[in-house]
Formats: sequence, structure tokens, C-alpha cells
Amino acid sequence: MRFESSLVTNLKLNKMSKIIKGQVSVDRSVYTEFSKDMGFFSIHTDVWSVVSEINDGNKGGILTYSHDITEICERFRINGKAVKRDGFEELYVKLYGDGAFAKLLMDFENEVETEYYKTTEYKPINNKY
Repeated sequence: MRFESSLVTNLKLNKMSKIIKGQVSVDRSVYTEFSKDMGFFSIHTDVWSVVSEINDGNKGGILTYSHDITEICERFRINGKAVKRDGFEELYVKLYGDGAFAKLLMDFENEVETEYYKTTEYKPINNKY
């Protein structure tokens, strides 16, 4: 089997070409804990987020970050002891009615998100906190 000389030349050139590095994206996986004492019970939460580094040339090369909160997971304690989520939800609904537990979680998650942005060492792009 005989190769054409142009094919062999192209193969040699391809072997000698350099690899060129492209864009680098720096992302950090961030885990943060929060808690809130509600008197008889307390809520503890784990927040997972992905933080991406952004070098904005308009701000003199100052690093800012974009944030994507990927998960907020709540745990409950009554009188300082951990309780099962299902049991706590059932008790809360029996005490305060339908929709009360969902409202509690939504309000708490909003508070946690606000506190996350206030306290993160990775300052967000539009730092409104």
C-alpha cells in the first residue's frame, strides 16, 4: 500500500503543531451551613452552590463571582434533639394547618439566600446585599 506524499506531509505537519490553551473557567463548589432558633424548635440548613470567577476588565481586573445555589436542605431540631423531617412536617401541619409548612420553608429559604449573599467571601457581580 502506497501513501500519497501530500498525505504523509500533512500528517507530519499535524504532529508538529502546538496545542494552544484556551479559556480557563474557575468554578468552586461551596458548602455553607446556616441555622435559626425558632424557640421550641430550630432549623438547620446545608446550602450547596457553584461559584464562578469573573474577571471584569471594566473594574480594573477586580474579581467578582457569579453564584448558582444548587440546593438548600433543611433539618429540624426540637428541644435541641434532631427529629425526622416527615414527623416534624406532620406535627407542624397539625398545629398550623395546610400550607403552613411550605410557607415556613419558603420564608426560611429566602432568609438563608439573603444571608448567603451577605456573608459570602466571594462577592457577587451585582452586590445588592
